[in-house]
Amino acid sequence: MIKGFLDSRIPFIFASFFKPHTMNRLLYILSLVSSIFSMSCSDAYRIKGTSNISSIDGKTITMMTSDNKEWKLLDSCEVLHGKFLMKGNVDSNMIATLFLDGQPIMPIILEPGKIDVTISNIMLKVAGTPLNDSLYEFIARKYKLDLRVVEMERMESRMIMNGRTEDEIRSHVDSVYQQLSRDMRTLVCDFIGRNYNNVLGLCGFSMLCNGLPYPAITPLIQSVIDDAPPSFLTHPSIRDFLMTARENMERHGMADIITEQ
Repeated sequence: MIKGFLDSRIPFIFASFFKPHTMNRLLYILSLVSSIFSMSCSDAYRIKGTSNISSIDGKTITMMTSDNKEWKLLDSCEVLHGKFLMKGNVDSNMIATLFLDGQPIMPIILEPGKIDVTISNIMLKVAGTPLNDSLYEFIARKYKLDLRVVEMERMESRMIMNGRTEDEIRSHVDSVYQQLSRDMRTLVCDFIGRNYNNVLGLCGFSMLCNGLPYPAITPLIQSVIDDAPPSFLTHPSIRDFLMTARENMERHGMADIITEQ
């Protein structure tokens, strides 16, 4: 019962940032906007990475960004004894992606300052500079909400085992879900709203859209664009997504359904 119940509401809950089947697509979208909403700075960055995963010793970490739909190498280094180091100059803040053995593993905001990267079996994290701190704080808070979705399934199973009726289960799950939806809406709208004019706003929007099975304007996306300034809405990636989403909804006769959810 819970699967169908959540499937009808999934547009409110965007997919986990680190799910393998969405990682490539999301990181491409994030890197695509790396040259927009940037701030000139012409300053040095220093990326210090640590890992407790012994199997990546001797392997190469590369940092890349997207330039005209093609990946562009920014830096690379070898992991030695669980550590790696990259350093250089950056002309403007941009979204990049760290790759391990040719596979994307995590986003990073390339900005001036000392940046710490942690790669472990339980955590992927970037910290030390303002935009990276903000991005990964958002990811961590969003991940906690994702875990609450998983807990809903367990909760339903416990209620069934305890002999609760289907109506009781649905009523309780619906109540929990409504609160979860409100919490997710607040988190996403606040994060994107505070960052409309820098790369993090597009990060949040891309993560939100990437959780959908196809481009569509959900109530949560509508909330975001309702408050967005023209500079955000006219960005090529935002404009293209909204155009495709509206075309999809009109083609499948879903405009009213999705808008009213």
